[in-house]
Amino acid sequence: MERAQKVKDLGILFLLSAVILIWNNWSGSLTSWDEALYAQVSRGIFKSGNWIDLTWGGSQWADKPPLYFWMTAIFYKIFGINEFSARLFSSLCGVGTVIVVYLLALKLYSRQAAISAALVLLSTWHFIWASKVGMLDGAFTFFVILSLYLFKLGEERARYLFFCGPAFVLAFMIKGIGALLIPGIIFVYLLAASKLKILKTPALWWGIVVSLPVLIWWHWLVIAHYGKFFVDNYFLKHLLRRTGGAMEGHQGGFFTYFGVIPNKGRPWGAIGLLVLFIALARLFWKKEKSNLLLLVWIFLALLIFSAAKTKLHWYILPLYPALAILIGWGMEKMFKKRTIIVAVVLFATFIAYLSVDRKIFKLDYSPQGKELAVLVNNAVGGKEVILYNVGDPGVQFYLGKNSRNITGLDELLNYKNVFVILTQEHLAGLPQDKIQQVCRTKDFILIKIK
Repeated sequence: MERAQKVKDLGILFLLSAVILIWNNWSGSLTSWDEALYAQVSRGIFKSGNWIDLTWGGSQWADKPPLYFWMTAIFYKIFGINEFSARLFSSLCGVGTVIVVYLLALKLYSRQAAISAALVLLSTWHFIWASKVGMLDGAFTFFVILSLYLFKLGEERARYLFFCGPAFVLAFMIKGIGALLIPGIIFVYLLAASKLKILKTPALWWGIVVSLPVLIWWHWLVIAHYGKFFVDNYFLKHLLRRTGGAMEGHQGGFFTYFGVIPNKGRPWGAIGLLVLFIALARLFWKKEKSNLLLLVWIFLALLIFSAAKTKLHWYILPLYPALAILIGWGMEKMFKKRTIIVAVVLFATFIAYLSVDRKIFKLDYSPQGKELAVLVNNAVGGKEVILYNVGDPGVQFYLGKNSRNITGLDELLNYKNVFVILTQEHLAGLPQDKIQQVCRTKDFILIKIK
């Protein structure tokens, strides 16, 4: 394919994905729990200037690595503390994922398959949602596919293998041990393709040697500062407890994600699973190995996420680029020269459908928390506000301060002349003669303890 055509394709896909994945991200309100929590952790970096020790609600927090929060803190400096800044890194990574899907599909197949794959991904609801909220999995997915694309280039030109190490480290600095999915996919693919000798390439190991110190550096500093707290929360909580048990009630069976993909991955998810099994059948009966990397990628990720006891629908985001590329391959097989026309028509139809049915441009997830913050800030001015059994990070974020969350009634009643946010359920347990209701929303009430 001519270079000019490739540049034109990339330019169109960049603009199209930027519009869909960034448009209206400045509106509405953040999701509680994770999006607002990550936005507040990033605010802690921005306010304190401490880029090593992460905090939440004024206390130590060590659930995740720092890269996503670093990037969000930088965007806070540029655009201010708001929804747009909190979501921007995820959206930019989503745009990058669409671009790399095109490049990888072009490398594996053809221009028809590449354009189709990019448009399939860009009209998949689960991917759009993940790219338009300020959570980790959209960004993580970008570095997964970037690592695998660089590796695929490195099969022919060894110098690209050098960059696999930095891409893996960046994935690890976003999602932690989840990034081990990348070397797992590469190893199983090489084993299945009888290409293990690639692991002896010096460029691959030099890339790891150069980039690994960054990973070690941050972990070493945080362990030195937080000690056992960091080990318990960062390693044990997310390696042992999350995989060995269902944390916070997020449970499901081994085949849970086979239901999630057709539902959350609409309108392409069910088609993707069908094409997946067609590709698997062609591998076994026709020895067609052109899809081998994608098959290993999908099945290994499904196996790992399905085996883990904690189930959250966004865990499977890294599967969608591979499924999209497989669908692009299948569309080229079916529609031949008309593939791009069919892909464009389906893309336009599905975006229109998702705009109406799934409201992909309406991002108002916790309006009550945002409304409450406006009322509270107008009522109390700059005075301290205490939260009583309110763990909602959306409330914290929109209040614009780190308010203490108290869970004990006796401790709460020790305070005098302070403002408190609580729910109707907890209001009933307070001595009514010692409180004054100031304002309320549907979910929360602001009181003043006399």
